[in-house]
Amino acid sequence: MTADAYSHLLTIAVPTYNRAQDLDLCLSQICQQLPRNGDTVELLVSNNCSTDATDDVVQKHISLGHEITYLVNGVNIGPDRNFEQCYRRAGGRYVLILGDDDVLLDGAVDKIVALLKDEEYGIVFLNSYGFTEDFVREKPAIASHGHAVYTDALQFVKRVAYFFTFTSANIVNRSLVKEPADWGPFFDSNLVQLAWIFSALFSAKKNIYVSERLLAARLYNSGGYALCRVFGHNFNKVFDLFIREGIDPRFFRAINRKLLSTHFPAQITRLRNNLIRLQPENYFESLYPLFRGYLYFWLFTVPAIFLPARLTYLLFLLAEKVRGRNTALPQRFSR
Repeated sequence: MTADAYSHLLTIAVPTYNRAQDLDLCLSQICQQLPRNGDTVELLVSNNCSTDATDDVVQKHISLGHEITYLVNGVNIGPDRNFEQCYRRAGGRYVLILGDDDVLLDGAVDKIVALLKDEEYGIVFLNSYGFTEDFVREKPAIASHGHAVYTDALQFVKRVAYFFTFTSANIVNRSLVKEPADWGPFFDSNLVQLAWIFSALFSAKKNIYVSERLLAARLYNSGGYALCRVFGHNFNKVFDLFIREGIDPRFFRAINRKLLSTHFPAQITRLRNNLIRLQPENYFESLYPLFRGYLYFWLFTVPAIFLPARLTYLLFLLAEKVRGRNTALPQRFSR
């Protein structure tokens, strides 16, 4: 599609289900920034048949004069299909699927729009930080600034890694997306967003990583999925789909190395110490067939599985302190 085919430069689409209070904060932060951007930005909300006060929240913001494209599903179509509906119904050339419990910081929309007007990018990745109660008070004291443009897709993939699954951080250029002929393999994977994120990424001449924190992501607010199945088996099935389309496997090996050195150890540590609750799994039996050939599996993930739970937690805290991290982990599976 040409640029003239889109009604807006950017669509911020919020798929939501039974998170009225979180949604109210999410929309409040967006709506206060919309008047400065005229017809440039579209706000879309897709209510996946919520049974709480979600409709009241959306109608409140509409009554305040904010223009919202509001979709209400008659039945719950599941998170993946709700995300895909947001993507298809968006009128923007660029699309951000924003979690209903995540928050765009003051001034974020202005800065995003300025970047989108400046150059042609496949993915605009937004740096984020995690919060549990107050996104203002919990913002890291050490600020990050600027952005980096990548013409080397492999270097960009190494930097973003598994955070491509975090929809709230990935703005996608729809004009570069080649939609799959068969959406079936993406549905019910909890990773449908990768169909358009990876397509735009690998089609682009440039991608950009925004180092300044423009996004706050609520931590430990999702469940109902199995860590190893989603980030192990389902993630790698998606990789295989793109490899069959001719994408270099090196991209996906780089993501797996980050998963094994960072994400799986951190999440397994949290699970074993009852800090988060996900579906029960046998971590080793699930991950071994996929990752036994990766050195990082044995160096980082296996110790997190078998060392005493308290010791793994102390080692995790030490690693986080050394890294200076307060970064949101990708969690988007209950919407």
